[in-house]
Amino acid sequence: MTRQGLPTGQMEQETQELLDEYNEEYCWEYNDMVDFIKEHGEKDFREYYESYKMLCEDYDKELVDAYIEIYNTNGIDYFQDSYQGQLTGAEFAKEIVSDCGYISKDMPSWIEIDWGKTWDNLSYDYTEIDGHIFNNNY
Repeated sequence: MTRQGLPTGQMEQETQELLDEYNEEYCWEYNDMVDFIKEHGEKDFREYYESYKMLCEDYDKELVDAYIEIYNTNGIDYFQDSYQGQLTGAEFAKEIVSDCGYISKDMPSWIEIDWGKTWDNLSYDYTEIDGHIFNNNY
């Protein structure tokens, strides 16, 4: 039960208690929690860390961290609602256009569509993070 990095004596009592609770209940590492506190602050730790860790168990930690860089910690609550899947922007553009019925299944194979430019048009409403698409309108 070693705590390194940020002396817990400098943290608010509520934060210290939550560190101990998370360590005992989930066996989460103090160092990881303290790193989160250093990066995002005690208030965000108390409010979002549990959701953050749960997302990191279901998704890649680097993806969750990259999402936070764009949407901030208060966006954590919307991660799953905004997540559209693991696709490139062009793949997502093709999928959404097809799903909306704008392309018929009997379209001749010789017709080519520039899905990259279509993605450029969609990228105002969606963001691609490391090959994953998120809806900006959560």
